[in-house]
Amino acid sequence: MRKAIGIDIGGTKIAIGVVEENGHIISNTQFPTKVDAGPDYAINQIISYVSEMRENHQGIVGIGIGCPGPIDKKKGIIGNPPNLKTWHGYPLMHKIESAFQMPARLLNDADAAALGEYFYTFRKTHKHVLYVTVSTGIGGGIIINGQLYEGAASGAGEVGHSVIQPDGPLCGCGKRGCLEVLASGTALMSIWKIRLVNEGISAEPTWNGKELFAQAAAGDALAKEVIEEASSYLALGLSQAIQTLNPELLILGGGVMIGQQEFYEKVKNKLPDFLFDQHKLTLQIERASHGTMAGVKGAAASILENTK
Repeated sequence: MRKAIGIDIGGTKIAIGVVEENGHIISNTQFPTKVDAGPDYAINQIISYVSEMRENHQGIVGIGIGCPGPIDKKKGIIGNPPNLKTWHGYPLMHKIESAFQMPARLLNDADAAALGEYFYTFRKTHKHVLYVTVSTGIGGGIIINGQLYEGAASGAGEVGHSVIQPDGPLCGCGKRGCLEVLASGTALMSIWKIRLVNEGISAEPTWNGKELFAQAAAGDALAKEVIEEASSYLALGLSQAIQTLNPELLILGGGVMIGQQEFYEKVKNKLPDFLFDQHKLTLQIERASHGTMAGVKGAAASILENTK
């Protein structure tokens, strides 16, 4: 059976896996990105792990890489993603292709996750799909007529940088009031801690997103308020993309959606309030089924679907 290596580069960690055509991951690893250490540190780690995987597994036909955008696919260069500040302008594909001399493809990380969900679960039943990931940031991937749509400069699907509140908080992209700064996992924690301070309450240094949802479940009014607002912003932002693209399927993934069932249900239930009737009637909503490995699987699928 043919196999491909998928690499999912994130601001916090990098995941690598050997993926079969059926979506089964037969070997995988992950390690911290250590952005402050610079890209060469991470690339040397990637080259080491990929070399070992190629030695241990036969039938690997190429390497797919998902990376936060913006990216320049033609030049194989990382643009200026906010969560990879030391990587700006880095010639990623030159490094990978020089090391391995085999087919390689660079994708936006959300496009990779979208392709992973679509290729291994929905390609036989759906042709028009919008995938949105809600985790550290918010990103999206688009499938049109069964094909990944990347846009003119690999910048399609940037749902997280739709402006929802023009006078809102400053986003890492330089604009104000983006969906990402109002409803991502990072935003939820930031907004909650600011409001705790405003109420004269000290936030524990170890508190993370799980603690926010735990506090809300225990009845804390402030935590519940933050979650309600974020879910409303997210439903509004999703509605804009849906009414532009008219997909038949919306897949919601990322750590916040996968890890917090009630938040997913809130967004799903609020979304119809912002949609035209024809969009409500044709839209199916699903939670991502490939978990945190969707990006790895999709990066591999970008190779497997284009090689024989």
